[in-house]
Amino acid sequence: MSERRRSTRTFEVERTTGSHEILDRLFVYGTLRKGQTARSLVANQITKCVAASTTGSMYAFPMGHPGYTEGDGKGRVVGEVIWLTELAATFGLLDAYEGQDFARVIKQVTLEDGEEIWAWVYTLADPGAVKFGTLIPDGDWVRYWTEQG
Repeated sequence: MSERRRSTRTFEVERTTGSHEILDRLFVYGTLRKGQTARSLVANQITKCVAASTTGSMYAFPMGHPGYTEGDGKGRVVGEVIWLTELAATFGLLDAYEGQDFARVIKQVTLEDGEEIWAWVYTLADPGAVKFGTLIPDGDWVRYWTEQG
């Protein structure tokens, strides 16, 4: 079972994007962003990093981490797209780090130059969990966390 969880989900990529390309991009919005506590987990596997955003809502949780949900699709979430190497191992590590509370899904994100691309993103597995969090109105975890500091 754990071997299946570690896959890079090729079928899901083709079904969602219509492409056979290997999806080596991850949109990060919280503790995996540059300068944040969990960045070291993937720092050696990053080949490129670009500022980006996507639609959705961001919530801060009392445990000191954020959660993303697509919500009504009207909000904006700020983050980065990182390009990764060693995908099976890296996504296996990240899936374990994110745990049962988060699900890795494919979503369109907008790079800082306006280009729209597909990327993986970890979303709250249970959208109802937002009732335990605090909405971050501007969708920027780093700004929010710095101001709470």
